[in-house]
Order: sequence, then structure tokens, then C-alpha cells
Amino acid sequence: MTTTVHYGSLVIPLAAQRRVDEAFGYLARDASLRSIVERLERSPVEHRIGINHRHVDSYQSSNHTIRWDPTSALRTSGGGRQSPALGLAHELDHAAENDDTYRRLQNERVPGYDSAEERRVITGSERHAAHTLHESVRYDHRGRVYRVAGPTQR
Repeated sequence: MTTTVHYGSLVIPLAAQRRVDEAFGYLARDASLRSIVERLERSPVEHRIGINHRHVDSYQSSNHTIRWDPTSALRTSGGGRQSPALGLAHELDHAAENDDTYRRLQNERVPGYDSAEERRVITGSERHAAHTLHESVRYDHRGRVYRVAGPTQR
């Protein structure tokens, strides 16, 4: 059994706590991301952050699980770079959305973004945070992943 820590309604593997704390500390510099984390911590629904090392960042609404690779950065289609922490923020925003709205937007196809939900996150909280954190902005849901040493590296 995996030992976990709870940040309110957010459940994190104890082994990943240091990396999640590093990412949260970095992301807290942006007010919109601070608000998203706080909403998830106060949510009546428990959300889990699962760590992997396979370049997989995703949100599974069926079981409220965020999968995150804390050493997987993103080279955007425009040639810019985003940290693994910003990738976590992207998935946190999906998780913070109302389940019905998330599913509806996920099923609405939008060219360049795969879905209206991806466009909502990329052009909303992710773009705002990218400006605040001096990271690259995305204009689509594309990019190439690459390995970095830690959550805030690019």
C-alpha cells in the first residue's frame, strides 16, 4: 500500500511530496493557479495525483486522478518551453472544472486543441500562468516532451 499525504481533498503519494511541493511553490506565484489549487484542496471530491515517469500528464475524470511526470517538460509547437510544473497546473485546471462541464467540453471538438476543454485550459489559466512565470505560451494542444531534472526546469 502506498503511503499518502493529504492537502485537504488532494491526495499525493508521500514519495512525491517533495516534487509536488516544489511545483506548488512555483505555481503559487500566479494568482489564478493558487486559486485552482485552493479550490481542489477544499473540494468535496477527493482528487489524487499519481506520479509516473513515462511523459504522461493527464486527467481522468472517471476516478478524479491526475497523472503527472515531474521530469517531463514540453517544447511547444512554436519552439518555446514549458516546465513540468506548468503541465501539472494544466491538469489541475481540468480537475477543478465541474464534472458535467468538463465532460461536455471534452466532447466538443476544436481544431488545434482537440477539444473545447483543452482550449479553455490552454487559453485561460495556462496562458495566464505562462506569462506570470515567464514560460512559453501555447497556441494549440501540440508539442514534444523531453526530460528535465525537476518540476520547475525547462
